[in-house]
Amino acid sequence: MLNRYSIVIHPNDPDIVRFKFYKDKLFNKIGNYRSRNSLAHITILEFDATEKELVSIIEKLNKIAREEMPFDAIFGQVIYSKTLLVLPDKDGYERFKKLLEKVRARIKGINNNSSAHLSIGRELTTEQIENSQNLFPDVHFNFHCNQLALRRYNALTRQYDILQLFSLCGDSKNHNEQLSFF
Repeated sequence: MLNRYSIVIHPNDPDIVRFKFYKDKLFNKIGNYRSRNSLAHITILEFDATEKELVSIIEKLNKIAREEMPFDAIFGQVIYSKTLLVLPDKDGYERFKKLLEKVRARIKGINNNSSAHLSIGRELTTEQIENSQNLFPDVHFNFHCNQLALRRYNALTRQYDILQLFSLCGDSKNHNEQLSFF
């Protein structure tokens, strides 16, 4: 049987709490909206797989996590559009881009062309967008990227449940040694 999965960059608890606060603040201003109950995350890709196929994907995620170094990025640019989102700075954008490209090259999926961002709200109406303007003027925070998550879609809750976390634990010494072979 096929299930729908997603691979995401999973924030640490302080960022999850921060985005819960942002989502509550948006809800108090505009009412209900899509993605109100989803946990903060940066989507890398979604895919359909059987349990058997999932074993190979988990192996690939373990390998990627062993190779990749954790890093920090600053988020501070809020975009008010159909999707109210926060973008990383230029350096963070480039670091996320490399990580997303690496995962997407090794694991084929769908919906895998967006750049790194953290969503506060999705599919906002024109009125909701207008009412949310300048609601988040002081958003500026450090995001410590140190884990990926494999999630499975839950049709009952219409949300993704985390199946497994993958800590980024690349060793810069080993990484540099590997590069020296080229």
